[in-house]
Amino acid sequence: MFEFYGLIKTRLLEFRLKKKQIKIKNMRKSIDSFLLLLLVVCSCSSGSSSGGVEVEEPVTVGKLATLQTKEAEEIAAKQAVVWGMLESDGGSSVTERGVCYGTTASPTYQGTKKLASVTKGSGEFKVDLTDLEGATVYYARAYVVNKKGVAYGNQISFKTKDLASPLLVLGGIKVAGAHDLFLDVELKEHGDLTIQEIGLVYNTVKEPTITDSKIARDKVEGKFKQRISNLTPETLYYIRPYAVTSNAVLYGEEFVISTIKKGNFTYSFNQNGADEATVNRIKIAFDIATEYYNNFTSIVKKVTVNYSPGTPTADANFAGWINVGSNAAYQKAGTAMHEMAHTVGVGQHSKYWELMYAGTWHGTRANEILKMMTNDPNAVVKGDSTHFWPYGINGSWEDDGSDLLYIMNALILQGMKADGMPSN
Repeated sequence: MFEFYGLIKTRLLEFRLKKKQIKIKNMRKSIDSFLLLLLVVCSCSSGSSSGGVEVEEPVTVGKLATLQTKEAEEIAAKQAVVWGMLESDGGSSVTERGVCYGTTASPTYQGTKKLASVTKGSGEFKVDLTDLEGATVYYARAYVVNKKGVAYGNQISFKTKDLASPLLVLGGIKVAGAHDLFLDVELKEHGDLTIQEIGLVYNTVKEPTITDSKIARDKVEGKFKQRISNLTPETLYYIRPYAVTSNAVLYGEEFVISTIKKGNFTYSFNQNGADEATVNRIKIAFDIATEYYNNFTSIVKKVTVNYSPGTPTADANFAGWINVGSNAAYQKAGTAMHEMAHTVGVGQHSKYWELMYAGTWHGTRANEILKMMTNDPNAVVKGDSTHFWPYGINGSWEDDGSDLLYIMNALILQGMKADGMPSN
């Protein structure tokens, strides 16, 4: 029995020893495998020359940049300038600089922003904010972007200025006829508002508006000349330049001017055997000429027109006698106005010779009219003892039949009358 128990004990000890040996052997195999793996890893990372794959080092992102927002400068109605100051790039390159802004506090990168237009080596950067609204409070923060992300400076606020209104003024020289007025208008200051329409309003009562009579221009211009027609003679008119803007209708300073007394220039015609075609040409010429004189001068004069085949062109005197020859080129309105001017003093009266000397007219009003109507501040009426120019229509070749030519001839005559040349 004791031998049996001894045998079992011996076998048990052998089994335990064998198990321990197997465990040690397995442990050694594990250690060998680990060392082999370590050797392979070290071999792969030992350098590119061996043809192995490099293992990248971990990337250091760094920190957000730090910066300041300076107070806004050059504040106007629709624009302002904001400077930022980069204090630290946070350890990585800055890829973008600008300003976030808006009408609510704490504007962000995802909202409205503007990139810097100027960057200095000192770290300062400038942003021009444009297209702002007038009289509005804005909030702004400078920002920069690096690898870490978007960093903001301190918040500032500023208020844009009120929108400036356009300034419209009438020119100093105004010219009046019996039914027409001529005025210069200047847009002296455009202002900050968008101008949609510009022109003149007028009425016979003070402070006319666009609900009264108005003349709108085809386009917005810095300067323009405006003719107002179909008016009543000897009537006061109140006139204001106006501009329709995106905010309101704005008016310039009011000016009061009167139309002149309508002229009364009439003629009688001695046909003296002229054929029907000649009679018709001469009558049409003087009908047109007297219409211009009566609308653009206040001259009262009655003259006698004679068909005179022996007269080479035409002639006239202060007594009111006009001869028109057989040359059809001189049986036109321009020639009629030229001869009518002689009957009211041009080249025929001592006052004309007194005012027209040394080649120029020395009266004030006729020269003012010429300057204003031609937009030439240096213009002056010139002439000799018989004729004046420009617009004297001193030959058939000068008569182009234009409305402007006939108006200017009559207006200069009216100016000469204002300067003292008598009609009778």
